[in-house]
Amino acid sequence: MQVTVKYRAHLATLTGTATEQIEAATVKDVLRHIKTRFGAEAEKQARVMLVVVNGESVLQLSHFKTALEDGDEVSFLPICGGG
Repeated sequence: MQVTVKYRAHLATLTGTATEQIEAATVKDVLRHIKTRFGAEAEKQARVMLVVVNGESVLQLSHFKTALEDGDEVSFLPICGGG
């Protein structure tokens, strides 16, 4: 499946890009791609961010096992708090 991956905050700095197109069948495949292409630190950062597929948190889906379809968008967003 061809998916769009969007990196934000520190992860965009680590990867040197904000967006890329990759082949991936699950969110776990995206994480493997990040580790292979950008290194362990980038993958570690990705795992602690809010991961969203087409605007929906993977926490509401199947976590990193979430299946992807052709054209899906996977975004890694910083977790922010406020009060």
